[in-house]
Amino acid sequence: MTDLTILIAVIALALWPLAFLVLRIRHERKKRRDRLDRMTKEDLEDIGTEELVIAVLKKIGCQPETNEEGHIVFKYQGDDFYIAVEDEARFIMIWNPWWASISMDNPALPYLKEIVNLVNVDSLVTTVFTADEDEKNVGLHSKCHTVFTPKEGQLDEYLKAMLDHFFVTHDAIKQNLQQLGSAASESVNKERTKVKGFAAYKENSTPLSSVEEEKNKECFHSFRLL
Repeated sequence: MTDLTILIAVIALALWPLAFLVLRIRHERKKRRDRLDRMTKEDLEDIGTEELVIAVLKKIGCQPETNEEGHIVFKYQGDDFYIAVEDEARFIMIWNPWWASISMDNPALPYLKEIVNLVNVDSLVTTVFTADEDEKNVGLHSKCHTVFTPKEGQLDEYLKAMLDHFFVTHDAIKQNLQQLGSAASESVNKERTKVKGFAAYKENSTPLSSVEEEKNKECFHSFRLL
């Protein structure tokens, strides 16, 4: 037996416990997913909301994790989302933080607020603002509060429909804003310190359009009153 063969044998023996642990974890996760897939509606009622949400997110292709604040964080269609759960009431709050941002100096900002208010009236998803005084910009965050229970039917289709509606809301706001006139994208500072809450997602925010000419304000004012 050569020295190389001995070395390979020693490394294999050293790595075997780790490999066994990884395989066991994967096996247990697969068993858990299979168990959830086989559950009836009555069975699903007996598990917690957080476990139910995580299982459904995995079923639609997401990779959910739980952050230090106890929220379920994941990406959907490239956007950041997190879900806060209420086990007792079977309610969940879905947040899509910092999906867009706009400079405080942008002349379109007052009209953007009007657009958001109009879209909120007819949308299942509500959009809110937060201001970052240090970086002189305003972030847009969308949210939806809904019941999440097996009684709603196919939960994977239900959750996908809810998440898709966030992008319908994005498009409605952007399309209305574009009617202010041709605009140039604003640059976003990528070197930001991540902190708890919405700001942790801010580096992924997409800048909204700006207005080049003051006369576009009058055009939008006429559009808004239609």
